[in-house]
Amino acid sequence: MKLELSERKKQILKAIVDDYIQTAEPVGSKAVTLRLNTNISSATVRNEMAELERLGYLEQPHTSAGRVPSSLGYRLYVDELMNRYTLTRHEIEDAVQSISLRMGELDRLITEAGRMVSELTNQPAIAVSPVSEGEAVRRFEVIRVDESTVVLVLVTTSDLIKNRICRLNFPLSDLEVTAANRALNAHFTNIPIEELTDVRIAQAENESGMEISEILVAAIDFASEVLHLLMRRDIYLSGASRILNYPEFHEPGKAMALLECIADHNTIDFLPLPDERHPVRIRIGTENRIAPLRDASIIMTSYKTAKGATGLLGVVGPTRMDYAKVSARLKRFADELSDLLNS
Repeated sequence: MKLELSERKKQILKAIVDDYIQTAEPVGSKAVTLRLNTNISSATVRNEMAELERLGYLEQPHTSAGRVPSSLGYRLYVDELMNRYTLTRHEIEDAVQSISLRMGELDRLITEAGRMVSELTNQPAIAVSPVSEGEAVRRFEVIRVDESTVVLVLVTTSDLIKNRICRLNFPLSDLEVTAANRALNAHFTNIPIEELTDVRIAQAENESGMEISEILVAAIDFASEVLHLLMRRDIYLSGASRILNYPEFHEPGKAMALLECIADHNTIDFLPLPDERHPVRIRIGTENRIAPLRDASIIMTSYKTAKGATGLLGVVGPTRMDYAKVSARLKRFADELSDLLNS
């Protein structure tokens, strides 16, 4: 059963987190008393800090009498205690102007967005390429070049057009080309990639009444390849050296382990994913499931392209990062990016 903290304990915890974010030094009772600006005595603050430590919200480094927040303490701070950060007009204009000036080809946009997020937040930034979860083939077309050569053309639901020259082992008549076009568009359009199966190919050929399995297999293999590429998320890390600005990561081996982990494509599966209820997701310290991330926090939000594909933007930094400010800047940037991509 979770113990509800008193209002005084919450305010003391908030003061400790706010102070530690600014100084990176363990916080003592005197600093807390000054920050609270109330008539609570230092002795009372010390007792409350000891109780917060016993409950798991604070930790005490061996070399200091002060305390630092634990992952549990940061979680309570993020969920209930931190002040809402309001972006200044200058910060908003910086975000909008930098995107507007640097918008270019879509294939360069992802890394550029990550670089801008790193500049805005002063943290290493993560940018994940957009994907459409419902991506499928909207239309097939088989164009006969000669008896044993065709061009396979497909149009995806996001209006991407791809084509491939296919050389066949057996000649294909005009009737068979027509039958292949009909079968492909009747049986293999607007369906999930996992339904592009051999069983469906056999059924389509059987219904066509012609031996067209070779061209059907070639077309479906091509479609599967294209869809897998479209649905593959790529991860980009920008501003990696900024992590060295923080005392927590002055040890090169620790910083390198964190950055290598973030740059690994498999890490995508471990990122906190935003949704409609939680447009910004924060994972703090030991809440992370892989070891190199347990001394860091990750903040992630999403952006959308004109075709409805969803990409991710985020930052990684020390657990004492200014969650309110970084979250606000990150979300504002992602919203502006979505607006520009959809305009």
